[in-house]
Amino acid sequence: MNRRSRSRGVTPIAAALAVLVLGASASGLWWAQSAGTAHQADDASRANAAQIQTAAKSFRAQHSDGCPTLSSLKEELLLSRNVREDDAWGNRFRVRCDADQLVVSSAGPDGKMNTADDIRVAH
Repeated sequence: MNRRSRSRGVTPIAAALAVLVLGASASGLWWAQSAGTAHQADDASRANAAQIQTAAKSFRAQHSDGCPTLSSLKEELLLSRNVREDDAWGNRFRVRCDADQLVVSSAGPDGKMNTADDIRVAH
């Protein structure tokens, strides 16, 4: 009878490789989902800023002086109560009126104003 040693089961190297491959796959899926979620949050925030800007333009057409606040836009029923007053990251939108430019902005993901990731809609 020939006695041969047979290896049964998974070697430690094979197990380590399997864990590495599964970890890399999970990381890739998480990254892809996070990137998609961030893009959706940015799009939703820009859409809300655009709605606020449209309401602010209507306010300015009715009032020769002043710049509206979010509260005044809602009080005058120019802005739907469904429109968020803050961006997807919880930063309040701001309305700024210059001579002939109306800007709606928020701090964006980093929470700091005047950085590259700000949400900004200008006319």
